[in-house]
Amino acid sequence: MKYWLVFFLLLTCSVFADENEDVRAMCSSAKHCLAIDLAECSEQDKAPLPKVEYDAEFCGPFYELKNRGLNPYSSIAQEIYKKLGKRYRAVYVNKGVLPVSGDMISYLFDHFPFTTKLVNAYQGTAYHINYDSRDKRTFSGTNGGSLNGNFYWVLQDSAGMYKGYRNVFYGSGQAKILRWQLHGLAVAFIDLYPFDKNHVTYKLTAIVFPANSVLNSIMQMSVFKAVVNDKISEIVENIAEASARYAKGDHKPIEQDSILKTSPYKEQLKEFLEVAGGEPWTLGDELKNREMKNKKKKPVFITETPLIFKQPKELP
Repeated sequence: MKYWLVFFLLLTCSVFADENEDVRAMCSSAKHCLAIDLAECSEQDKAPLPKVEYDAEFCGPFYELKNRGLNPYSSIAQEIYKKLGKRYRAVYVNKGVLPVSGDMISYLFDHFPFTTKLVNAYQGTAYHINYDSRDKRTFSGTNGGSLNGNFYWVLQDSAGMYKGYRNVFYGSGQAKILRWQLHGLAVAFIDLYPFDKNHVTYKLTAIVFPANSVLNSIMQMSVFKAVVNDKISEIVENIAEASARYAKGDHKPIEQDSILKTSPYKEQLKEFLEVAGGEPWTLGDELKNREMKNKKKKPVFITETPLIFKQPKELP
């Protein structure tokens, strides 16, 4: 649902670094965590970084990404390695339960703009997401105030399994936390575990990349962590409350919301009600349905005799 907002809050706690430092981080981590020699890397680039121990804790996210099916030679993997391979990290973990079915959560993940409008109707918030690519893997969003950013949906499953329930996001953004106006990058794992027909357990693991020891010290401060955790809790509570009210049959905020009465939201709301009533939904069904509709719109010409187009003969 709106986990991208939690992720976005966390990714804004880092700043951008120079390209040479990024390349060394990518090359050394690929070599010493995954035993991979990237073609772009010199022997010097592949040398261990100072004060970095390439142990199970440091290399864990690299193993996890590879096990989930991320090709280490892909451009997106290498972009992530440039940040993940650096010395400083801040890791945030948030767990909980949402009162929705697995099919409902899949539908909401398949329709991020609709999901924001649904939560806004219940909570009076101003969340907004816009898809920036046809496959909906790239999108941008805001909470209507201090948070905004751009994201790429890196993985939607784990090595072909658990479609829609094992997600990895990577993105950049800006936010104001306490006295700091922050911008930067982060990667987030969002794992969902439907355990009965009405509940889904979630686990968010976000890894943020402080660019230096000063920012790292700030992000380890108890007051900073408390503010971040409060922001996370606020977003999750908005989701949980809206989901709980909907599940209990409180549809009055939806009926009174003017935006949800316009296309495409009114059609998606009808579809979502069907999913909530037991219709199955898997992440990616929206794209499949759209492609089927487009095929039906294309005219089909049928003739009794096959049409054969021949190359015209050259004139003497």
